[in-house]
Amino acid sequence: MPMIVDPSAPQITPPATITSPDGWLTAVIDERWAGVVLAYDAATAATARNLVLNPSFELTFTTGTAGFGSNNTRSRVNTGAVIGSYGVQHAISAAGAAGGTSWTIAPAAAGQTVQVGVYVKIPATGVAALELWWRAGTTTLHTVPVLAQATPGSWARVSGSYTVPAGQVCDRVAAVATASAAGPVTWWADAAMAEIGPELHDYIDGTLPGCAWEGAPHASTSVRLSSAPRLTEIRRVRITRRDPGAEPVPVRSADPAWAVEGVGQAYDHEAPLGVPVVYTATPQYADGSWGPSTSLGLVVPAPATAETKDLWIKSVDEPGLSMRVMLGAPQGTSSAGRQDTAPRTGTPYTAIAYDTASAPSETVSVDVLADQIEQFRRLIRSGVLLAQVRPGYRTPDRYFVPADVGETPTGKLGSTGGYTVTFDIVPTERPDTAGQPMRAPGWSYDALSTAFGTYDAVIASYSSYAAMATNGAVT
Repeated sequence: MPMIVDPSAPQITPPATITSPDGWLTAVIDERWAGVVLAYDAATAATARNLVLNPSFELTFTTGTAGFGSNNTRSRVNTGAVIGSYGVQHAISAAGAAGGTSWTIAPAAAGQTVQVGVYVKIPATGVAALELWWRAGTTTLHTVPVLAQATPGSWARVSGSYTVPAGQVCDRVAAVATASAAGPVTWWADAAMAEIGPELHDYIDGTLPGCAWEGAPHASTSVRLSSAPRLTEIRRVRITRRDPGAEPVPVRSADPAWAVEGVGQAYDHEAPLGVPVVYTATPQYADGSWGPSTSLGLVVPAPATAETKDLWIKSVDEPGLSMRVMLGAPQGTSSAGRQDTAPRTGTPYTAIAYDTASAPSETVSVDVLADQIEQFRRLIRSGVLLAQVRPGYRTPDRYFVPADVGETPTGKLGSTGGYTVTFDIVPTERPDTAGQPMRAPGWSYDALSTAFGTYDAVIASYSSYAAMATNGAVT
């Protein structure tokens, strides 16, 4: 039987896990079944934490900050601040003297790397040195020169990092300038940030959108929140899929899915193959209102050009029966017209009433290996099916319910290598998705109870409900 190939079809190696930018929606491509595991979790961890207690001087510059240098006069000024309305001005009155600001931070322990970033504005002349300091009380643990990072006459963020040594605790950071020999100099600072970790994030404090103070405003650490608003009020999540050139359609097991307190799962085995699609998840609150949406994009791989099994036949209700088989030579499609005609008196022309033509149907032959024929027989009679091929065939995905099915052995009985199976694909509309349960191949509560003797064993085996519901596909 001739094999149909498409030399132009791209070879796609998808990433193991795709996550939306805010972290709420995660997708794992299930290549074995050409499906997608989807997990919604609106309670993701904070993405950044600013340890500086009073980072931008909005209420005061005497709480949580202190001046450094006997020849340094600090003033809280409300012109040209980077964040909010206020910054701090340093007037160093003597040539060669140092002056700056020290900020109190939530203590960083030994072994932790403290990233520091401060916005500074220095004049074109007059500053001989500019440094960031890491301190334990009044003891300076480390300094980093940052004058080269500054932009004279404009605000610029200077930064550095330091790992706290054994036996020490870092509880303050500072920005300090040294006046040149030319004499007094004035410079400014604002928006200090210190965080523990391998990288310094964009500045945050509790006044910014999506951020919050962890204690008193302008006197505590602050975090950038990544959880969805009203997290504990979330009850369901609706996930849609947008295919190329089409309107979004609901994912069958997420129209909607349960997502109590922002955690829910779905499985989609109907995405088109080899083309980019976009999934969008929107939470629904207990009062029926909807929350903010989150989206991600991915490509479910189509059968490669070298694969002889180039047709997916998927069961809508039992995805674990789905199979890839080898498509036979195309026999062409036909589309029946829907017309009523009547002769008209006094004219050679006929009156025609017409409607939308029926969807193109075709007779299909596929090759099925002998050791897979029993599964194929269950599949072909499992209800509504979905037929999918690679994009290069220019054949749309089609839902259908087979009527007559014919089988012909491809060899002598008893030594056959398989069967040629013939059936008609007469397209139907996509079955309704509302309220459908999650159906993942080979995984259900019955499978869970078979695999584990006790609920304690389940807890010991999975790190989260999402991991259990998806059999470890999403952690």
